[in-house]
Amino acid sequence: MLRTLLYFLALFCLATSSNWAKLSHMPVEVLGFYRLGFAALFLGLWIFIIKRIKMPVFDRQSFWVIVSGLLFFLHLWTFKYAAKNTSISNGMIIFTSNPVWSSIGAVIFFKEKLSFRLIASYVLALIGVYLLVAPELTMAGQLNKGDLASLISAILFAGYMLTGKKARRHYDNELYAFGQYLICAIAFAICILFTGNPVTGYDSVSWLAVAGLVLLPTFFGHFTFTYLVNYMDLNIMTCGKLIEPVLASILAAYMFNEKLSAQAPVAFALTCGSVLLLFGPQLFNRLRKHSLR
Repeated sequence: MLRTLLYFLALFCLATSSNWAKLSHMPVEVLGFYRLGFAALFLGLWIFIIKRIKMPVFDRQSFWVIVSGLLFFLHLWTFKYAAKNTSISNGMIIFTSNPVWSSIGAVIFFKEKLSFRLIASYVLALIGVYLLVAPELTMAGQLNKGDLASLISAILFAGYMLTGKKARRHYDNELYAFGQYLICAIAFAICILFTGNPVTGYDSVSWLAVAGLVLLPTFFGHFTFTYLVNYMDLNIMTCGKLIEPVLASILAAYMFNEKLSAQAPVAFALTCGSVLLLFGPQLFNRLRKHSLR
């Protein structure tokens, strides 16, 4: 029961991410640097000072931590860019397609079979994304940059999950998360050097957003999720993430007075349908087995 409550708490915390990003007045790279920098600092103090765990030796397996960290950085950058350049509901609904991209990646990199269900799921997700952005294509003649960033972010998130799966075979959750956060912070710092954006002089609202991002989506969200992976069914956890757009849109309605577009409910239903089509039979079989025990 406690882990179930933790799971729903993690979902709520993850759903706040785009709202915190939109609230902040910091450039994307500055916001990302502070979020991941503080997260790496706090986690490093816990691992190396309080728990006194030795720093692992850099070896061939570290490559996957680095790749996963870089993909996580690119995912966060595009996700935060999307939050600032499209509506919360649009961005979250498009991002919900990430399990489909993860499954396609599993076919390519882990040699899993390409099933009819996967193809149908892929088509449904694309239709949902198209319906959501079609009015903008008709009016402006080009895809909204924020919507496009959401789609790219979903694909990058899938890559981060796939490479993270390989990295987690050799590292426990705390060390993996620390390495990932540190790499992200360094990547955001390099971006700051190239853009020349200031790292100080921001208002209190922006610093509140940093604190919110570190505490809620990073630690109570991502870190709690990776902890629960060892205790809960991963497919159930993945499908449960479908409620994130709903939670994010409700928060956005209160924080930014955003309203759902006319196409949003249909796009959300198609995206949910694509993921449920992909994982539904597995979930049904596992839930049935649990009920028969």
